[in-house]
Amino acid sequence: MLRALICHKPVSPGVTCAESPLTELHRENVNIAQLLTAVRDYYEASAADTGMTLVVNDGAELLCAELDRSLTLRAVSNLVSNAIAHTPPGGTVTMAAANEDAAIRIEVSDTGVGIPAEALTRVFDRFFRVDPSRSQSSGGTGLGQAIVQSILTLHGGSAEITSQLGRGTRVTLRMPALATR
Repeated sequence: MLRALICHKPVSPGVTCAESPLTELHRENVNIAQLLTAVRDYYEASAADTGMTLVVNDGAELLCAELDRSLTLRAVSNLVSNAIAHTPPGGTVTMAAANEDAAIRIEVSDTGVGIPAEALTRVFDRFFRVDPSRSQSSGGTGLGQAIVQSILTLHGGSAEITSQLGRGTRVTLRMPALATR
């Protein structure tokens, strides 16, 4: 299910589908608990292989919002994948959601290595990697968080990040619960 979210058609050089101004949202009523559970189920085996725990906090079961399901799933998946990559064995990655006024708040937090304070302002920049010595084969392209930011912008929402070295990172996504027209 998550593999279908990858854009295989080029939009233009260096631009992903989520970043393209031509991308249209296909809003539908999304059960947030089901979405988070789908992400957990997808990554559970790889997390378990490293002794890591994936948790979906209670409280999201009654939350629904008009979102683009595929793009929202991709955003949360990018965050969870990143959290798994930067959390040592025995750590925890937690997904949670709540109503916040007229918005839905989704949080992905981990007990990982954390991000230096001076890098936090650049995390959502295209091609930025906290550790520039990591190659694409071991550390990705530096587009994951930029894609997350683009998806949130398309939804009229926002993404923010907080982190402490050695304690972990929390990314908070906020999106309007209803479609904006």
